[in-house]
Amino acid sequence: MSTDSNPQKPFRVIMWCVPRSISTAITKCFSFIDNTKIWFEPYCLAFFQDYAMKYMGLTLPRSVTNFDADDYIARVKAAVKGTPLEHQLKPEMMDLSILLRDGVREQLNSLPEDRSIFLKDMAYGVTNFLDLLPSKESGFKHTFLIRDPERMFPSWRNLLMAQMKAHPLPGQKPIDESTFDLTTDPGFMMPGYTYKCQYDLWLHVKEHFDPEPVVIDIDELVSNPRELLPKYFAACGMPWDERLLSWDASPAIGGEWKTLYPMGSGGVTHQRALASSSFQPSRPKLQRSDMTPDAIKAIDETMDYYKKMAATRITLD
Repeated sequence: MSTDSNPQKPFRVIMWCVPRSISTAITKCFSFIDNTKIWFEPYCLAFFQDYAMKYMGLTLPRSVTNFDADDYIARVKAAVKGTPLEHQLKPEMMDLSILLRDGVREQLNSLPEDRSIFLKDMAYGVTNFLDLLPSKESGFKHTFLIRDPERMFPSWRNLLMAQMKAHPLPGQKPIDESTFDLTTDPGFMMPGYTYKCQYDLWLHVKEHFDPEPVVIDIDELVSNPRELLPKYFAACGMPWDERLLSWDASPAIGGEWKTLYPMGSGGVTHQRALASSSFQPSRPKLQRSDMTPDAIKAIDETMDYYKKMAATRITLD
């Protein structure tokens, strides 16, 4: 997609998200910006590899200098043999160069200067690893995609149950919708249910990278893409083109993204987003009386983080 008759300086943008923020559809949209390489959740997927390895009694090194890919593949295959994970963890299909956050940082610090980069990730993927963000000299602009917790948690609860049913860990208790607790049942749940992770990262970026990082609310964006997307692009130094308001529905472009696992059809998590072709307004919020106690608990404990970031967001005015 041609965006301008005059060549534009390549951009480097990271969008830090919370779950269920329609960020994969945004990523697909941005895939159609000329000369742009997409990086998809390298830090988040490293987070889940850490979790999976620790669950199996294995430990990943912090540094790529201590990482032996062949040894890793052999240890993983031995650990999952005869378990439900045997058909899920396929290390031979992975881009092992970005298995570790250290490797992600190394590559992001040494990218070619003639190509634009858009990286979408979950903020909790760098919690406790802020020193492994790309360097300030790498030129990445850090941006934040926020979402009202009242919209996020009921949706995430449904996804977590679906994911845990589809990919059960050995010894996992049966998933019962009436008793499932999103705040405790997923073994990987972070303090602050990912909102604190995003808020802490935002504060870190303000202090060390950019005193006024770009913040945008996804529900406002999908309700007003024609007005808000150009503002986001301008704030990030990205070339805007109105043709980005709709895109090819084929999920095939996900296969071109730089990510730990091939995107394929997206499975239970990304399938709908990869088949998207435009932004659609969000569904109405659930009434609080229709929410489960665990979702209400998470909402009440995270609303302040959201509101503080929302006060700085891009607006229609």
